Amino acid sequence: MISGKDKISIRQAMYLFLTIVASPAIRLVPVYAAQTAEEAAWLAPIVAAVILFLIVLVWNKIYKSYKNDSLMNIFSDIAGRFIGKLLTVIYLLWVMLLIPLYVSYFAVRLVGSVYPDTNPSIFIISILILIAYIMRYGLVTLARLNEIVFPMFAVTFAIIFILLTPYLQVIFLAPVTYKSILPVINAGIGIAGISSYYTFLFVVGDYINNKESIKKIGIQTTVFLMVNQILLLVLTLGSFGYSVIKRTQFPFLIAVKQISLFNTLEKIESVVVAIWVLSDFVLICFFIIIALKLIKSLFGLSDEKPLVNIFMIVVYFLSVYLSNTVFELERLSSYVIIPGDFILGFIVPVIMFVVGKIRKKV
Repeated sequence: MISGKDKISIRQAMYLFLTIVASPAIRLVPVYAAQTAEEAAWLAPIVAAVILFLIVLVWNKIYKSYKNDSLMNIFSDIAGRFIGKLLTVIYLLWVMLLIPLYVSYFAVRLVGSVYPDTNPSIFIISILILIAYIMRYGLVTLARLNEIVFPMFAVTFAIIFILLTPYLQVIFLAPVTYKSILPVINAGIGIAGISSYYTFLFVVGDYINNKESIKKIGIQTTVFLMVNQILLLVLTLGSFGYSVIKRTQFPFLIAVKQISLFNTLEKIESVVVAIWVLSDFVLICFFIIIALKLIKSLFGLSDEKPLVNIFMIVVYFLSVYLSNTVFELERLSSYVIIPGDFILGFIVPVIMFVVGKIRKKV
C-alpha cells in the first residue's frame, strides 16, 4: 500500500506534464509545424488541443473505475494479463528510447548553443550523476522541484514573448485559406504526439491523488498548452517566416537573440538556456522514474531504487550512441518518435477504453 506522503496531487502531475512537454515542444513544434502547414502553422495547436482534450476525457472515464491503479494494472485488468505484460514491455522499450534521446538533445544543444567544441559526454555524465542523486528521493521530490521550475519557465516565456512583440511581422502568419485546413490538421496530429506524454503520467497513476479532478484540471492544462504553443509558433514564425524556421535547428533561441533593450538584454539567451536545462532535467528524471516503475511492474520487484546506478550506466552508453548530430536526432524525432508517441499516448488508451467498455470494465 502506497502511503499518502509518497503521492502527488493531480495538479502537481499536470505541472509535471506541462514541464516535460515544454522542452520537446520548443525544439520540435516550430520546425515540424512550419514544414507541414507553412504560414498557417500557428493554428496547428488547436487541432492538437482537441486530441488532448479527447484523451483527457478517456482517462477521466477510466479512472472512475480504477481509482488507485497504474496504467499497467489497468491495461492488464481490461485486456488480460498477457496483453498487459506485452504492453508493459512495449512501453518500457519505448521509454528506453526516449530517455537517451532527450539526454542526447540536452548535451548536443549545450554544445551547439553555449559550449562549442566540447565533448557532449561531459554533459551527459554530469546530468546523469545529478539525476542519480535525485532518484534517491523519488517522484514527490521531483514534483516539488517542478513547482519551482514550471513557474520560472512560464514567466520567462511570457516575458520573452512580450519583448519580442515589436519584432513580429503579421505578414509571416498569412495567408490562411481553406487550402490550409488539411496541412493544419496534419501538423496538429504531429504536435499531439508530444502531448501524448499525458498518458505516460498514469504509469505512476497509483502515486497520484485527487484523480476525480482529472477532467477539470485536464481541460485547464489543455487550454494552457494550446495557448502556449500558439504563442510559441507566432513568436518564431512571426519573426522569420516558415521558410526560415523549417530549416533552423533552434528557432526559439535564434528568435530570443533578437532581443536588445538598450543593450541590457543581449545575453538573455543565457537565461533561456538555463531554464531550458532545468526543464530537460525534469523531463529526463520523469522518464527515468517511469522506466524504473515499468521494470518494477514487469518483474514484480519490491523496490526499484537499487537499479538506479546500473540503469544510469545503460542510459549513458545509449545516449553516447545517439548523440551524433542534431540533424540525426531531429530526423529520429520526426519520423519515429512523434508517430510512436501518438500511438502509445493516444491510440492504445483509446483501444483499451473501447475494450473496457465492451467487457464492462469501464
